[in-house]
Amino acid sequence: MSAGGREQDAALLEADTLGFLSRRSGEVVGLTKALVAAPSPNLPGDETAPAAVIEAALADYGLPPAKVIALAPNRPNLFVRIDGGRPGPHLALCGHLDTKPVGEAAAEWNTDPFTPTIVGDRLYGLGSTDMKGACAAMVLAGAAFASVAERAAGSLSLIFTADEEYGSRFGAEHLARSGAIEADAILLGEPAGVTRDWEAIRVVSRGFCGFRVTVQGTQTHSSIADLLPTVNAVEAMANVLVGLRRELRLRHPDHPLCSGGPTINLGVKALGGVGYGVLPGHAEFWVDIRTIPGMTQAALAEDVDAALARIRPTLPGAAIDWEFNPTLGWIAPTEVLPDDPMVRATQAAAAVVLGEAPPLAAFPGATDAWPLQGIGGIPTLAAFGPGLLPLAHGPNEYVSVAALEQASRIFALAALAFGASVV
Repeated sequence: MSAGGREQDAALLEADTLGFLSRRSGEVVGLTKALVAAPSPNLPGDETAPAAVIEAALADYGLPPAKVIALAPNRPNLFVRIDGGRPGPHLALCGHLDTKPVGEAAAEWNTDPFTPTIVGDRLYGLGSTDMKGACAAMVLAGAAFASVAERAAGSLSLIFTADEEYGSRFGAEHLARSGAIEADAILLGEPAGVTRDWEAIRVVSRGFCGFRVTVQGTQTHSSIADLLPTVNAVEAMANVLVGLRRELRLRHPDHPLCSGGPTINLGVKALGGVGYGVLPGHAEFWVDIRTIPGMTQAALAEDVDAALARIRPTLPGAAIDWEFNPTLGWIAPTEVLPDDPMVRATQAAAAVVLGEAPPLAAFPGATDAWPLQGIGGIPTLAAFGPGLLPLAHGPNEYVSVAALEQASRIFALAALAFGASVV
């Protein structure tokens, strides 16, 4: 076929795919509502309810039944593969089915977090933006791809994972270590916006490092605190926390998409004390660091050790120690290069749907890219999906109805473009 013929064929495929989705306008919103109404907070962690919603939707759209891979019965990971009629590379769209818990912010919700509510262009509900809306859009994209699959090149898989919100051990990490994913590239539908929808194509997934600092003092009767040598562990902890803000200097390479370097959050949680009458003998605080490509756990540990070594002499009598979290101690950053075929396919799809392709940028948080690419070796685009990241993990989470419709179109066209590319 000539170049002109290929272009004409591609244009017809694109038009038919968009036509399929136009005729089903509103269905992505309905599926998002069904997923929000199927609770899956993590912790404790149980994705069976939204997984059942996905499986029912696959059947409704005539898609292949999902293959289920699970490390535990209540932590399912779902796979659906749709092959095109012509050979070509294989793209996977991936989203996680778990959410953060409602937590202490429950009273701040204006609606029931598990009752999806539409107000204007906003669909409110826990997980709507992170990332059940994207998962719904992936199902619609899969149905659209299937509608033209006999004329399309390549393959499209839909992957719905468990446990992304608490380290991915039951989800993407298990899949990566078991070699269960066969795709050539993976596009994660995490929310791409910070201030507006579709703000950037997030090719970098910043890493995560979690550790706790402990302070041992003197637990005794509070009335004798000024009569004997004692150390108030909570007071000492406060000084350690302030000292770390001053002394912690993390080494990191320059990165064009991470000009601000790592983000350091001290005291994301603090514990200590017994109550009135007891001088506290133990206190601790947790630290959350968002790392960038090129940083290593060993170098970060050296930097923390050096900072605490400068702080200890200022707090005589206090025993100060620290340790990485056993589950979330180190999630490595990842990135895909700007000329990666998946990035180009995503840019092309976004240009059609949005009018122009957003710029490339880093995702502020960590994503399932760390096991999928870091362990599984599959190039993984960190985030390009509907929603705003600041709305995640907080009260009154919502996703734009318009962005949901755009997402299904972008995902479907990206699959077509990637299938026709050369990897």
